[in-house]
Amino acid sequence: VNYFGVKPKSGEKEVAPSYIFMLWYEFCNDFKNTWIRQSKNISKELKEAQENIKKITAEKRVETKKINANSLKERLRQKEASVSSS
Repeated sequence: VNYFGVKPKSGEKEVAPSYIFMLWYEFCNDFKNTWIRQSKNISKELKEAQENIKKITAEKRVETKKINANSLKERLRQKEASVSSS
C-alpha cells in the first residue's frame, strides 16, 4: 500500500489492500469499456472509408473496347504515327 503512495482517508489510520484492488478493478473495467467503445468506432470509420473508396472507384471506371484493325480511325492513327516518326 505504501509503494503506491495511497494515503488513508481522514479518520482512518491505514489503507487496506482491498481498497487498492477495488480502485484498480474499477480502473481496469473503465479502461476495458472505453477500449471496446473506441475499437468499435474505429472499425465503423474504417468500414465507411472502404465503402467511400469503393463508390469513388466504381464511378471512375472506364470501359475500354478493342479497336478493329481495319477501321478508319485505326488506319488514320497508323498513318499519323508513321508520318510523325519519319
